Amino acid sequence: MLKLVRVSVALGLTLLPVAAAAAGDQKALPLLFESRQLDLVDKGAEVTYRFEKTGSDERLVGRNYADDIRLGVAKIDDKGGRDVVFKVFTGDNARDPQNWPELTINPLFIWYLDRSVATFNALAGGNQMYLKHKMREALGNATAEEIKTDYNGTQVDAYKVTVVPFADDPSASKMQGFHNSAFTIVVSNQVPGYFVDLSANFVSAEAAGPELREHIKVVGTGDAK
Repeated sequence: MLKLVRVSVALGLTLLPVAAAAAGDQKALPLLFESRQLDLVDKGAEVTYRFEKTGSDERLVGRNYADDIRLGVAKIDDKGGRDVVFKVFTGDNARDPQNWPELTINPLFIWYLDRSVATFNALAGGNQMYLKHKMREALGNATAEEIKTDYNGTQVDAYKVTVVPFADDPSASKMQGFHNSAFTIVVSNQVPGYFVDLSANFVSAEAAGPELREHIKVVGTGDAK
């Protein structure tokens, strides 16, 4: 948990305490933040994710875009912690690789949350720290649904979590119609890197409002490049 807090603070996300689960409920927060998400990624291996951005109006939400995100493991310590190299996008759009030591959690999820909040802020306005708080609050109250999902042509057990953090917000009327934006996360401990599918759907309820969808899906593993 200490390593998770260290990474989360570095990437701008502070965690809430885990609330007690009601009988029969699977709380989302332990699944998303307390599981050993990198145990199935071996030394020298790299997990590739496909990022896709699609929008209804390039003038308002930017051009459609697709690229890869890669997570590689350079070293494994005697407690199972991974030294991770995290590469976002390729070619001219590539960000500087990030190196994280001794991780058990997947930094892709923190990147997704950070990006989702920043994108919502760009579309709907508001204070970014407040929006992060609302996202944390929604995850803290969410439950996870047991599902089956496909990985490499095989059905695996998974959990799906969907939150709509701003739907009942007191400031919803000031959010340019984007208050019903939904965020969905699918995880499986049978899939390397744990995160199978992450999506952010920004749809304005205003008549001329744009739509924007960002989607990240695991596509496979191989040797680190």
